[in-house]
Amino acid sequence: MKIDVLMPVYATPLPWLKEAVQSILYQKHTDCSLIIVDDNNPWGPLTDYLYSIPRLYDGVVVVRKNENEGIAAALNFGLKFCSADLIVRMDADDIASPDLLTLHDDFFTRYEDRHICGIQIQLFNGINVWESHHFSEVNRSRARNLPGHWFVNHPGICYRRETIIKLGGYPNTPKHLAEDYALWIEFLLAGFIIYNRSECLLDYRVHSKSFSFAPDRKAPEWHEFLQHQKERLNE
Repeated sequence: MKIDVLMPVYATPLPWLKEAVQSILYQKHTDCSLIIVDDNNPWGPLTDYLYSIPRLYDGVVVVRKNENEGIAAALNFGLKFCSADLIVRMDADDIASPDLLTLHDDFFTRYEDRHICGIQIQLFNGINVWESHHFSEVNRSRARNLPGHWFVNHPGICYRRETIIKLGGYPNTPKHLAEDYALWIEFLLAGFIIYNRSECLLDYRVHSKSFSFAPDRKAPEWHEFLQHQKERLNE
């Protein structure tokens, strides 16, 4: 099955970006395209590298947003350029396992009635390494009763293009607030089950600007936003 990998890029350190791109270019599953959203990066070595990739590798498309409006806007912009049945999300500073796309293809080919599937990830910060351990299935009831909000990983997740388009893409959340969690709530409210593979298929780089670990993500408005989204599951 054809897969589009959607990767927004903004101010990523160049060595990290190269590792992320290479991990997609060398996937075992070859029926894929890499859609890179240049989220209005300043012109320089990073941007020069971005636009060199399509000249070197088939199946890579770089599209540029003229305004940086946050990751949700970048992802929705990128979705317009995706045409494959399946879309896999990839961050510009992570490293995907060579089996990532192959296993997603296997899952969605086998289960035609399933629409979204996450993976386990290995988080690393140069000192420590730890892994996520999410439930294999998360429905509306389970998500509502979990003590926290983290039940699926955004990096490496795969969903059917037709389904996310019908849901309206990523919700228009405030610039730095949980566009991924808001989307999971939309999937659950629409009656879908969110699945998680048991394999760890991506190395997630933890650093000061990681969206999930940045200081501004610990601010009161961050927690209020998450709680408001979770309360929607009671509707």
